[in-house]
Amino acid sequence: MAEEEANTVTRVQKQEGADAIMDKGFVTERDLPEMMSASWSQALLAQINDELRLRTVTNRVVLQRFHYYMGDGSIIYDPGQINSEGAKIALQRALGFRK
Repeated sequence: MAEEEANTVTRVQKQEGADAIMDKGFVTERDLPEMMSASWSQALLAQINDELRLRTVTNRVVLQRFHYYMGDGSIIYDPGQINSEGAKIALQRALGFRK
């Protein structure tokens, strides 16, 4: 039961995620810290796609995880706006990773 509650995405989080996708093409754990949980990110992905469908946006977003020296990072992005390499760079910048 506690795990189910931990994976619950609120309406506000769903809207914030969809708004970020529409504004900048992606959402990271910097925007929604709960995305640090892989299972919560999967639930958010489904909810954002549902919200975008309701807004009649045809592109569907994808979730990708990248491994960095300090751990994994998650990004949900619109592949129509940025590709996988662009998502990796956007996530690095959002999380403050520097080479």
